[in-house]
Amino acid sequence: MRWLTLAITIILFSLSFSPLAQASSASSSPVTTGWLQHPDHPPVEVRLSLTGVTQPESNEVEGLLEVRLQNDWKTYWRSPGEGGIAPMASWQHSNNLAAVQWQWPAPERYSVSGVETVGYKENVAFPLTFQVNQWHQPVLLQGVLTMSSCTDICVLTDYNINLEFIPPQLVPNSDMYFRYQQALSQVPSLLSTTSNENMEVKEAYWLAQRSQLQVRLQALTNLQNPDVFIDSLAPDLRDITVKQPQISYSGNELELVVNIEHWLGDLDLVGQPIQLSIIDNHFAYELQIEPIAGSMGGLGNNSEPLHWGMLILFSLLGGLILNIMPCVLPVLGMKLQSVLTENRQQGLVRKQFLASAAGIVVSFWLIAAGLLVLKYSGSAIGWGIQFQSPYFLGFMVMVTWLFTLNLAGVFSLRLPSNMNTWAATKGDQSMAGHFVQGMFATLLATPCSAPFLGTAIGFALAASALQMFTIFTLLGIGMALPWILVAAKPRLALLLPKPGNWMNITKVVFSFMLAATTVWLLFLFRGHLNLSVWRFIFVTIALITGVLVWRTYGAKGVAISFVFGFLSLFGAIAFAVLSADDLNAQPNWEKLQVQQINQEVAAGKVVFVDVTAKWCITCKANEVGVLLQNPVYKALQASDVVLMQGDWTVPNDYVTSYLKIHNRYGVPFNIVYGPSAPYGIELPVILTSQAVINALEQAR
Repeated sequence: MRWLTLAITIILFSLSFSPLAQASSASSSPVTTGWLQHPDHPPVEVRLSLTGVTQPESNEVEGLLEVRLQNDWKTYWRSPGEGGIAPMASWQHSNNLAAVQWQWPAPERYSVSGVETVGYKENVAFPLTFQVNQWHQPVLLQGVLTMSSCTDICVLTDYNINLEFIPPQLVPNSDMYFRYQQALSQVPSLLSTTSNENMEVKEAYWLAQRSQLQVRLQALTNLQNPDVFIDSLAPDLRDITVKQPQISYSGNELELVVNIEHWLGDLDLVGQPIQLSIIDNHFAYELQIEPIAGSMGGLGNNSEPLHWGMLILFSLLGGLILNIMPCVLPVLGMKLQSVLTENRQQGLVRKQFLASAAGIVVSFWLIAAGLLVLKYSGSAIGWGIQFQSPYFLGFMVMVTWLFTLNLAGVFSLRLPSNMNTWAATKGDQSMAGHFVQGMFATLLATPCSAPFLGTAIGFALAASALQMFTIFTLLGIGMALPWILVAAKPRLALLLPKPGNWMNITKVVFSFMLAATTVWLLFLFRGHLNLSVWRFIFVTIALITGVLVWRTYGAKGVAISFVFGFLSLFGAIAFAVLSADDLNAQPNWEKLQVQQINQEVAAGKVVFVDVTAKWCITCKANEVGVLLQNPVYKALQASDVVLMQGDWTVPNDYVTSYLKIHNRYGVPFNIVYGPSAPYGIELPVILTSQAVINALEQAR
């Protein structure tokens, strides 16, 4: 009997302290608007109700705003992400109402056409607290609720709200009170400090030049599947746009890196109140931080910003190295041909080389301007990103093909005077033609990455407009240095041998190099076309080339071209095979997934990430020279190593976001994660076997 007496006592005690005990014997109906539906937008319904539970000592009345969304319609959190508008209410026609407190359940992430948003689907309920002025006087809740709802289109809908009540006369409704408590349980618990037993903020930094927030947190228990939502309640920060965060975690520690922007331009979050909502399988917390200026350690390249002296040096060296890239060499050869066939007067040589140098620098300015437009329009940006466009590839195929034919002497391009820039490849003295040669060399250099170049590009694309143009100008000057050097000392060009038979040989070599570039671009173009269409284009170009060679050099010329092309292809394959000590087949790459990286590392695995593109020459060099050769290949096949690859050949918002989080705006990019390196060990642009092996060992 003792257990029965105890049970009855507990039940009576609970009822005596329950808010519903105020009306235990009363039959109550909730004060509610009922379900409201706009005739122009039936997929969304809303209902505002009062629970009947009140707090007389603080003049507060509890309410619940419920939203029903049909099919794939969704509405938004208080910070909707890159698109959408948060629900809002205007109470200006209300009486005896002091304030309304709106609480937000934990949201989810949605991606539509590459736009990352934060919000809710199906059913969601927002707990509200109404604070009244005079407790015993009637209260009129009158206003307009504006709901934004989206699928592949977005609709703003207004709902008229009208409720009247007298606070002391409200009677609790058990069903509505249960719904209110259920909704309240979905709201993250507010932590009053950044250091308590549930969640501690170890570091919080704002890196202004990259518009990047970096936070390190420590939870009470091990993390399972965490997500973090960021916003600010400060009035002047309501319009910030928060990109998808990069989250890494190991055990009970979490590291967050996220880019935050404002439509007005430069943003400074140092000392500003930032809300973090940390959601995991077994908890949901919300806390406020005030980041300080700086950057966290342990983030690979995300250390303190480089000094401008180093950036200037890196930019000049990065641009200079582009001159030795294989795509640029044919253009340099054309330049040498034009110098050797002219009357080599010092003044003329100086003007020609300065024109080409100007073309290079102007090209870098145009690239910077284009990237800046894409950046402020919210599009993906990166070095070499134009090679993701089928229109650009088609244009480059046509241009390199025409240059090949012209250099081979089978095609002369004569255009009207207002378009004679292209005629410079014939060897005339048009300064505009030499200017275009410089621009052409720059375009062909963009699929290449090199030491120093990645650092400079990464800084430029995350910096302000002025800083971006400064870095790109320095890159252009770096690439133009050989031209500038010859322009400053024209006698250097006069040291070249006199024209002779050797020029015909080099002319053939350079024409075949440019032809190889055309074929390479054609194969990149294949990924954007139907196979039948691509085959037609390929065969058409081959036939036209063959006909032009036959008309100029006869059947013997066609035969020589075929044999030379075949031998070149055979030689390239033989060189690749013989130069690779132990070239292996492609390993089984998994698709890049950040969440899976965290899970694999938590399971004790090492994750090797390769972000690449088919148009990236440096990527192919790393692949053939390091990744597919032993001992690296054997090390990557170990049972505790997981291989992930991000393909940036065509536009991919997920891969772009991943690169941007690591302050990279081009490929290749390689990084190794593991139990000893949960935040990753970034590898150099030009891979070496030793660098990869060491990173794998350090990450274990």
